[in-house]
Amino acid sequence: MINLKNKKGDVSDYFTFLILVFFLAISFLVVSFANNEISNVIKTTALNDTSVAQSATDQIDSWVSTITQRGFVMIVAFLIIGMMVSSFMIRIHPIFFFLYVIFLGIAIFVAIPLANSYQMVMEAEALSSIASQQTMTNWIMQHLVLIMLAAGALSMIITFGKLFGSRGGYEGGQL
Repeated sequence: MINLKNKKGDVSDYFTFLILVFFLAISFLVVSFANNEISNVIKTTALNDTSVAQSATDQIDSWVSTITQRGFVMIVAFLIIGMMVSSFMIRIHPIFFFLYVIFLGIAIFVAIPLANSYQMVMEAEALSSIASQQTMTNWIMQHLVLIMLAAGALSMIITFGKLFGSRGGYEGGQL
């Protein structure tokens, strides 16, 4: 059993969030690209020159594009919710507020090159046509700094909004 009684704070949530979002955005872009290439091979093969094969590959293309975008948004939402639950579960002295602000600032500065790196990958010649179809993922990655700022600020409000003597967080077997 995990002992949460002595847990004093978790500023690593910011960096875990950024790394996972960047990795998943790139991964889903590559999955969509691979699906597109496989679909092109299936469509151009002489054995699959039927209307059934064409409609099946078109449906799979549509399905993969929709699932990757919605899945990415859902994962980002669950990561933010996880940050908020983590913030609610910890008890920390208000003196550490400045440490949280510093780490949030560092996380925001780390988000800038990550978002720019995604933009460069998205503009690559091989991936540009696929990336233009990933509107939800592109929007999240273009606004990654603002999302990180909002999620981090909300996390700090939840963490430090509890009174120091209150019963917020985990204490002795009761939630």
